[in-house]
Amino acid sequence: MTIKPQHGYHLRVSRPEDATQLSVLALQVWLHTYAWNGISGIIADYVLAELTPAKFATILEDPRQHVFVAQRDENLLGFAVINSAAPCPYGDTKAIELATLYVQEHFIGTGLGTALIQAAQHWAYDQHQCPLWLKVNAQNHRAIGFYESHSYSKTGSIDFVLGGQRHENYVMLGSPILVVDAQRK
Repeated sequence: MTIKPQHGYHLRVSRPEDATQLSVLALQVWLHTYAWNGISGIIADYVLAELTPAKFATILEDPRQHVFVAQRDENLLGFAVINSAAPCPYGDTKAIELATLYVQEHFIGTGLGTALIQAAQHWAYDQHQCPLWLKVNAQNHRAIGFYESHSYSKTGSIDFVLGGQRHENYVMLGSPILVVDAQRK
């Protein structure tokens, strides 16, 4: 699947050879978003263990996961990971997880995030006839606002534990009606 270019980029399904670029892009976005007070040893250990090319290769090989990338020329600008194996802890038990939606800082506000979330929503509806759910850090107000602008609503919260510290994440559920309406256009 390739979605036609917007602002000089296009969306496509990720391929195995994207694993290294996905890893570096994830590392960049994660650090920019969550390393508010600099790079601690705990943060360094986490990102170097979890955001590796090998981990992304495993995601790309997993038939329960689906990855869309936004690309301009040969460069990845953002990506969305859908995980159909992760049950929603609140609300709609048939919803599919939007496990990751990362956009490089330079491309925030260009419509790229909207294109990625819409591609993910269409895929979830086409494949499973259900909405998406996601987790977002409770302090990430920009991301929360983005999801709310796409009709996601908070249904609960869970903790992400890093280095023994708990970080509240909101669980947000998308609207299945919007996905159905988008399919009709």
